[in-house]
Amino acid sequence: MIDRFRFIVNETWASLRGNLAMQVAAISTACIALILLGSAAMALYKLDALAQSLPNAFEASVFLHTTVSRAQTLKLKAEIEAMPEVAQVVLVPREVAWEQEKQKYKDEVNLADLPNPLPDKLIVRVHQAETLPAVSARIAQSSLVDEVIDSQAELEMVLGAARLVRWVGLGTGGLLLLSALLLIYNAVRLTIHARQHEVQVMALVGATLRSIRLPFVLEGMVQGLLGGIIAALITVLSAGLLSEYMVSQWPLLKDMPPGLPPGVVLVGVPILGMVLGGLCASWATLRYVRI
Repeated sequence: MIDRFRFIVNETWASLRGNLAMQVAAISTACIALILLGSAAMALYKLDALAQSLPNAFEASVFLHTTVSRAQTLKLKAEIEAMPEVAQVVLVPREVAWEQEKQKYKDEVNLADLPNPLPDKLIVRVHQAETLPAVSARIAQSSLVDEVIDSQAELEMVLGAARLVRWVGLGTGGLLLLSALLLIYNAVRLTIHARQHEVQVMALVGATLRSIRLPFVLEGMVQGLLGGIIAALITVLSAGLLSEYMVSQWPLLKDMPPGLPPGVVLVGVPILGMVLGGLCASWATLRYVRI
């Protein structure tokens, strides 16, 4: 058992040390494939986070009748807060809203001598954006409510965009993953063809088919791991530089939700590369390594 393990490790190490051009080609192929996959994952994660955050900006504005007393307003506020779909209810008193309007138009017209025409307003936020239209409809049934504005059309558009981003992300990620598998598979296949003579020699000295195939699998895992490490470093550094440049050009992007944490990329991409390298090497050896 120990001799067999030593044989497999020695063969893997000898293969990695030899055929330098082939090793560089395989690692660079894995690196390019994983850079594409990692960059797409970071971009799609950012887009999905942005799409997820947009519905949270939507809320329902509930305008009460001007004849409604403050006690009735507070009672209605408590009833809305008791709804399981509701996350928060903010009261904007009519006197506060009137002061804001006077300050807003103080340079255009003098509103100080006019009576306050504004009603109390409740700003309603929900846990899930999809429930906002239904919550607004229930609130509008109250006799105390004059009007409810919930931007339903805009909300549906944003939710549709969020779903589109997720589906596009899954489709693009799947295509890039398939491309990465094919690239690494072809690199391993070329390595096997280049070492057909060594395979024949190992078979002649009595090595089992599994013992012959396993060094290729380990070699593919090492190639994928090295390519993943290089790809992760390039992706994180490039994303950081690009993010700084874009924020410097468009300061509004500073308020965008955070992207995929760099630690996830630095750990996940090398592991993914190692797994992909091992899988592709396994498939290639099953097809091309024969005794």
